[in-house]
Amino acid sequence: MKLIGRVFLGVCVLSLMGCGQLQTKSTPVSQADSANSTVNKTPKTKLDPATMFEIMMGEMLAQKGDLISAYNLIYASAKNTRDPALAERAFQLAMSAFYAEGIDKSARLWREMNPQDPTPWRVGYIMALRQGELNDALEFWHAYRKRSDLSLEDDLRNSAAQVVQSTPPETGVAFFKALYQLYPNEWAAGYSYGYAADQYGRVDLAVEVLEEVVDQHQAPAEVYYALANLYVENDLFKRGLTKLASYVKSHPKDWMMQERYARLEAKASLYNQAKQRYARIVEANPNAYTSKLSLALLELEQGDLAVAKQQLETLLKIEGYQDVSHYYLGVVAKNQGDYVQARSHLERVVHPNYQLDANLLISQILFETRSLDAALQYLDQLQPSDDQEQVKILRARGIFYGQSGEWASAADQYRLALELSIERLTLSYSLAMALYELGAYDEYEQIIKEVLKDHPDEPDALNALGFYYVEQNRQLDEAARLLNRALELAPNSYHIIDSLAWLAYKEQRYTEAEKYIEQAWSLNQNDEVLIHMIKIKWALKKYNQAQTLWEKHHKQFPDNPILPDLMKQLKTK
Repeated sequence: MKLIGRVFLGVCVLSLMGCGQLQTKSTPVSQADSANSTVNKTPKTKLDPATMFEIMMGEMLAQKGDLISAYNLIYASAKNTRDPALAERAFQLAMSAFYAEGIDKSARLWREMNPQDPTPWRVGYIMALRQGELNDALEFWHAYRKRSDLSLEDDLRNSAAQVVQSTPPETGVAFFKALYQLYPNEWAAGYSYGYAADQYGRVDLAVEVLEEVVDQHQAPAEVYYALANLYVENDLFKRGLTKLASYVKSHPKDWMMQERYARLEAKASLYNQAKQRYARIVEANPNAYTSKLSLALLELEQGDLAVAKQQLETLLKIEGYQDVSHYYLGVVAKNQGDYVQARSHLERVVHPNYQLDANLLISQILFETRSLDAALQYLDQLQPSDDQEQVKILRARGIFYGQSGEWASAADQYRLALELSIERLTLSYSLAMALYELGAYDEYEQIIKEVLKDHPDEPDALNALGFYYVEQNRQLDEAARLLNRALELAPNSYHIIDSLAWLAYKEQRYTEAEKYIEQAWSLNQNDEVLIHMIKIKWALKKYNQAQTLWEKHHKQFPDNPILPDLMKQLKTK
């Protein structure tokens, strides 16, 4: 769901009839509801017996659920008598039947008979938009506004909610852009434009327009909420932190915005600031359970397991939070090495949003404490509800096979997952890693190239292909291009910097290699970076530095097979 839509409070979303403008429901009605309805207004014309019989037959058909036949009879009577009340009733029946042609015809007849009624003009611009007729829609809009009793602000807000679900994106965006230009002094015009852009998947445009609204108008809080939701949903956390800072500072008790701002701080890894903000929210609002949960998860992220556990335990008593609390208490217990308590919590998770993840964590516990077979058997008895749950299970199997060194089986699981998954990027990386470990380099290269075809600016893929060429000692010019582009996109990524260091080493540019590798080491003291740094120092004849690095750090990585004998190998060359 597009989060910006959540703040369109009070707007009638689905009905062409609008909000409170006609004596009909603003939510879709069932056939029974429609059948039990009566003509809202008494016909103004004197009806002859034949016409009255047709109307009665139409209402009887409506009660039986045959709305199309009912519409045909009532519409014919309205056309013959030129009675606006009958035209309105025909329109209601067409609406209840979701009969687009009937909606259009009866609204047109209604406009002819009662040109001062705003509703059929509103229907006119909505139907024109559905048909992609932008100019006609704007003409109907102007005619509607001349007759509308609502404020411009309300009409603009209602129009966005009514239009976007049934209008082609190109036409819808163009319509709201035109209204935005038509009413430059009305904040709701920009708000509606931004809402529509977001609903049509034009996130950049939505953000741009809503930012203009808050810059140029004294916008209400809901515009800021919409912006905050866009920033959070689309990981625009740096932009959001900057743009919303002034509002957050000047509205310290707007707890809804404070919560969203804390989420942006957490996404930006500003954990201490986010924790402080969540703590203030919880202190001021003891029932702010979502913020309390977020605070607990931040404590968990930072490794303060005891505090996270304490926060989560308070949520176990709150309806709607038991499952998520049991899940994360299971995570805490597992991280503390208390596998019995972890399983006790995880086995209590029954909500579909968390149950599969809880079972996957149980399978990981079985893998770590018992065996690969135990974990696989547990996964085999799970019943996925859809393809995406099946993908999660296949991925878990791939991970366990890989951690056991069974890379061919791991690759098989990832291939099966890729056949089912919509999101392919992470799975492609997992398959590529398994193929690399297998030595299936041609297929590895093919997978990474396929990723880059779909995601040409994906830094990890650029690095994966570039580093592969470096390791193979071929196409080093292409490797340099790939790695430098990756660094432009992710300038603080230690593994990309490490790859550039290794490229420089391969090309015997040892001084440049040293510069890169020390930068990588300062960002992450990784075992692979350590190996590269020792080799580069040795190539520079800085033997004492290489020896000191090895003595100081190699025991930090007991599972690395290269480090124990690295210095012996270098000295024998």
